[in-house]
Amino acid sequence: MKLKVRKMEILEFNDELKFDEELILVLGYFDGLHRGHQSLFAEAKKIAAVLNLKIAVFTFPEKPTLTFNKFEPDMLLKLTSDKKRAELFAANGVDYLVFKDFTSKFAHQTSTEFAKSVVMRFNPKVVITGFDYTTGSDMKNLESTEDYRVVIMPEKADEQGKISSTRIRKAVEAGDIAQANQLLGYSYETTGLVVHGFARGRQLGYPTANLVIKDYVHLPAVGVYTCDVLFAGERHRGFASIGYNDTFNGTEKTVEVHIFDFNGEIYGENLTVLWLDKIRDMIKFEGIDQLIDQMKEDEQIARDFKA
Repeated sequence: MKLKVRKMEILEFNDELKFDEELILVLGYFDGLHRGHQSLFAEAKKIAAVLNLKIAVFTFPEKPTLTFNKFEPDMLLKLTSDKKRAELFAANGVDYLVFKDFTSKFAHQTSTEFAKSVVMRFNPKVVITGFDYTTGSDMKNLESTEDYRVVIMPEKADEQGKISSTRIRKAVEAGDIAQANQLLGYSYETTGLVVHGFARGRQLGYPTANLVIKDYVHLPAVGVYTCDVLFAGERHRGFASIGYNDTFNGTEKTVEVHIFDFNGEIYGENLTVLWLDKIRDMIKFEGIDQLIDQMKEDEQIARDFKA
């Protein structure tokens, strides 16, 4: 299997895969590819430029915890879609993105076996990992050998502590999008398919695009948000509401987006919502007039927001 994303090759790790050229190898799962992860790729690009080598990543399509823990549906959720994840790797200078399923058999390897059966297949000159990355069933940090040098990057932190995927997930789920974006180093996003809804927004003077989210990604908390919307190569400001669909006993989150100064029909289009900041929580209104007044306030806040 070979797919092209910009100039990056996406490969599947198998018995035939072996690189003849020397490479810089970066190891990790990289959910969200946040500022902490980005520091690894900045180092990889710096070394690659000096040595005139390409950069490879060895990673997994799903979280390794799925192999060890009792399954819960939320374990499939990620900070980015698979497509966005690949785009982020490419944007961070990766030439070869290599995936391997994290199976029980793979997990039983020792760190020494991992180095021989995986790392050496990349013919690395330098291997870069984060400070908390361990390998093998014995959970050891990779060590330098005669064949390659290991660079272990230190923790990247802010005043509140370590920048991590866990912190970002909690921020997204709490609706603290500003914090999530600051930790990510880019705007958190969700892509969805525009489908027909109840047309309630249109009756209020605020027609909305109802989105079906097909990716297993974390959605922000229930509320109203300032957002930018990407489709057809254009970027538009708007605001979005996240609520619960009564059809699914109030447990299925729904996403509705109003795009400012736009009247086109876009059913069947895929829209990408860039979440910029939370405006407010959901409120129960006494009547339609009160709701419309609030939506006008929401619109002004969203229009005035400086990304």
